[in-house]
Amino acid sequence: MIIIASIIALCAILMSVSAVVCSQSLKVTDYSISAEGLNSELKIVCISDLHSKEYGNANEKLLSLIAEQKPDAIFANGDMINRDATEAEIQQFLDLLTALIKTAPVFYSTGNHEVDYMAEHGDALLDRIAETGATVLYDNYVETEIAGNTIRIGGTSGHYRDLNWEEQLDYAMQEEIGNTDIPAVVMMHMPENVVMDCARENWNADLYISGHTHGGVMRLPLVGGIVAPTQGLFPKYDYGQYLIDGRLNLIISSGLAGYNWIPRVFNKPEICVISLSPT
Repeated sequence: MIIIASIIALCAILMSVSAVVCSQSLKVTDYSISAEGLNSELKIVCISDLHSKEYGNANEKLLSLIAEQKPDAIFANGDMINRDATEAEIQQFLDLLTALIKTAPVFYSTGNHEVDYMAEHGDALLDRIAETGATVLYDNYVETEIAGNTIRIGGTSGHYRDLNWEEQLDYAMQEEIGNTDIPAVVMMHMPENVVMDCARENWNADLYISGHTHGGVMRLPLVGGIVAPTQGLFPKYDYGQYLIDGRLNLIISSGLAGYNWIPRVFNKPEICVISLSPT
């Protein structure tokens, strides 16, 4: 009994220490994807699920880490604020975007929290985000030039139809964006759309980038993530790189914040660095 009690106490201590570390530390996760139509390598930094959290004064720690990667573009992939964000928290996020644009062009796509916020406060939030200089993608895409490459970038908060959410995924955009000879990337905040939606058989982008899962929040050896929004306990698709249907490249970021009152444990918040290379 003493041994068992000691093991339990040690685990509790380790989890507590990890929770403290994960509340302030950041890591970089690198991914490589090949895509036809590129002239040269294109480096994207993706951040998601900040949930109004701040890393250092005026997010200086987060800004510094992103700048160190020397990205060609920065993607902010939803849930950057909470659905009940205060005006001060909104301004904090807008200031972050304004600062990020000094490093690289910024492309912003909504998450379910922004959609909920706008349902109560109106969609003026998107206008305010656009005023920072960021490109706002809300169930649409743009064709743009980045680092000598022409690329299509789309964005959607996503929605899983079995949940009967009010927002509707723009399937026309999903089917159209990849109908081109140039690379196409979609920020789709909720990965459930890629892994559970039968409509994906008509999708053809080169890469889908998601967040939403918080990496399973608490991660245990040999188990993985413990809980994720939408997927619930022991999520199957919570973190990392996946190939769906043998053809759709999906990267799920573990994001930058915990999940409601649940702290991150053995799961450092991250920024994703995605290198798109010519085939």
